[in-house]
Amino acid sequence: MADAIASAVFGMLFDYSTEALFIVDRTTGCVVSANVRVADLLARDVDMVIGLRIEEIGLDKTRDLTQPGHYEDVALRREDEYPVYVTLFVAHIDLPPDQSFAAYTARDMTDRRGLERELVAKHSALFQAYADLERAYAQLHDTKQELENRNREIAMLAWRAAVGELVAGIAHHLNNPVGALSSTLRRMTSVVGRVEGEPKAELQRLLERVGQIATRIESNVSAIVQASRSASATDGSRGRLELPHEIAHVLTSFSDKLDDIPTKESP
Repeated sequence: MADAIASAVFGMLFDYSTEALFIVDRTTGCVVSANVRVADLLARDVDMVIGLRIEEIGLDKTRDLTQPGHYEDVALRREDEYPVYVTLFVAHIDLPPDQSFAAYTARDMTDRRGLERELVAKHSALFQAYADLERAYAQLHDTKQELENRNREIAMLAWRAAVGELVAGIAHHLNNPVGALSSTLRRMTSVVGRVEGEPKAELQRLLERVGQIATRIESNVSAIVQASRSASATDGSRGRLELPHEIAHVLTSFSDKLDDIPTKESP
């Protein structure tokens, strides 16, 4: 009887199809016929499948698989309790007299489902790797920016040290002659004080003029010394210097030449 029903429903496909085919009595809900492919799919003998209720085969209790239709991603129960996933096609067939059956075609999608999940996992891993790469790039950019800022600070410190050394050398070479000039002026003032007559007034006028020049030179030397100390400062305490015009012009000209001086690169 079951073979006759299977032949009436599926014909030759029942025995030769590569898909799992089985027939369920809609009145009892039990399997009345199944092909060999069902046995392979569920890891059961065909005789063990016959008589099972559809609820015993399916793992998905949230859907009614007895109604006609197309069901995706349906989990079926194997003998070893391992699930297999199929696409299920259900059709109702009525045969006289008063026989109602449901024909099931199950297409195995387990491998495809596994590949899809693997693809999703790889896509997620790739997305995460891309996000990590973006973070690493941002960190590298920040590090590069910080390194450039540090290099500029080091270059500025080196420039200040060079200018400080230059200014200190200038102050050293000017300080001794200025001291000698001041000492000489004091001695000349003492000598002129002992002179009598008309030349004394003229000599005093000349000494006053020379004294003013000496005072100006001393002021310039003092400014150079202050510039030397300020250029050597590395704690941010360096203030604005008001150098005499002549000295400022010399230092500016020298600083413009610093760019032309070759420097030895660090290994």
